[in-house]
Amino acid sequence: MSRRDKIIGQWGEDQACAFLQRHGFFIRERNFYSTVGELDIIACKDDDYYFVEVKTRTKNELATDLSITATKKYKMQKTVRKYCYVRSLVPAGLLLCGLLVIYEKFSKIVTFRMVIFD
Repeated sequence: MSRRDKIIGQWGEDQACAFLQRHGFFIRERNFYSTVGELDIIACKDDDYYFVEVKTRTKNELATDLSITATKKYKMQKTVRKYCYVRSLVPAGLLLCGLLVIYEKFSKIVTFRMVIFD
């Protein structure tokens, strides 16, 4: 991953956190790393925990939730189990989510699309 991609990814995660907070979520943790994978954002709302994978894209045909593959979802599930074990967490609800941060280069408009996975 290039330095430019890391900067854009970090910007996207910052935008995602601000979006979630505006919608009543509490950001519990960011960038949880383990041997099985990484979780971008762990957020809470009511009694539920949301494990969020953030994808930052420019507005084009690739800005879809298909950018989060089945393999990534599987790794997320394993990482969530590890997170709950490490943090001794037994929450009421666990939700795996994808949050697309889509920006238009010229107009500087940012839109969001949140997807909850099965």
